[in-house]
Amino acid sequence: MKKLTLIAAITVTFAATLTACSKPNDNEPIHNNAQSSPAKMEQNNVDASVTRADSAETSLDWAGDYEGVFPCADCEGIKVELDLNPDKTYELKEEYLGSKGGNNETETKGSFSFDPQDPSIITLDNNADNRKFFVGENFIEARDVETGKKIDSNLNYKLVKKSAS
Repeated sequence: MKKLTLIAAITVTFAATLTACSKPNDNEPIHNNAQSSPAKMEQNNVDASVTRADSAETSLDWAGDYEGVFPCADCEGIKVELDLNPDKTYELKEEYLGSKGGNNETETKGSFSFDPQDPSIITLDNNADNRKFFVGENFIEARDVETGKKIDSNLNYKLVKKSAS
């Protein structure tokens, strides 16, 4: 009887040891029953958004030539070409389409920076009136100059990246 009890105790101990040391199966969900405080959950959300936003500068292939036509109050549209260079310089060309008058084209050169608060936003320098653009996958979109937020309009403010030649 003592042998049977000893064997049972060793078997239970052995099984418990194997279970505790086993690696979780990739197909099995891992359950964490620990409760998080609202402050901790909020911090996790902030950290996650900064990591996602940071990817515009570090992960996206943002350097390149972008083009599109922005709306215009007194012309047919503004043809915009914005070239972003890897050294964080830019060249901005704008042509006012169907405009009556003299010089319908402008060209501006300068530098830009990624916003430290929202690294998916770039700001052109004073030469281009500190205009802001959201950087996405193969496009950039003009943003409100003051806030950097999306322009509340149904009009198109996107520039699409030209394909490599």
